[in-house]
Amino acid sequence: MTIKLLSDLDSGERGRVLRIRVTGTIRQRLMDMGMVNGSEVEMIRVAPLGDPIEIKIKGYDLSLRKEVASRIEVEVMEIPLCAATYGKILTVIGFRGGHGMQRRLADMGLTPGTELKLINCDRHSPVIIEVRGTRLALGRGVAHHVLVREN
Repeated sequence: MTIKLLSDLDSGERGRVLRIRVTGTIRQRLMDMGMVNGSEVEMIRVAPLGDPIEIKIKGYDLSLRKEVASRIEVEVMEIPLCAATYGKILTVIGFRGGHGMQRRLADMGLTPGTELKLINCDRHSPVIIEVRGTRLALGRGVAHHVLVREN
C-alpha cells in the first residue's frame, strides 16, 4: 500500500482518501463536495504554476488549492504505467481506451493480473517493460493507457 498526499499525485493516478487533516469550514465544505474517507479520487491536472490542482471525485471535477490538497492523505490504487518507478515489479490492473487498445495490449501479453517489470521510462524514449521474460517497447501514449499497481 502506497500512501501519498493528494497534492503529490501524478496526472492520471487514482487513489482512495484515507485521512483529511483540514479543520473548520474548509473541512465541512470538502465533505459537502464528497471528500470523505474512502472516496476515490483521480488527479486530472495541475495548473501551469502549480496551484490549484484539478481532481475528479464522485463523477465531477473539483479544483483545490495545493495547500489544502497537501493535507489530504490518499492510498494510491492505480497509476499509469508511464508514471511508475523504474525497476519495480508491477501488476496490470486495467486499461483506459477502447476495445481496439485493449485487444492490442492483450495480443502483447498485457492482461489484467499480469506481472511486469519496468525497465526504462525516460521522458524522451519508449517505455520498456519485461513481461514473461520478453522485453517490449511501448510508446508513451500507449503506456499512459495501461493502469498498474506496485507490488
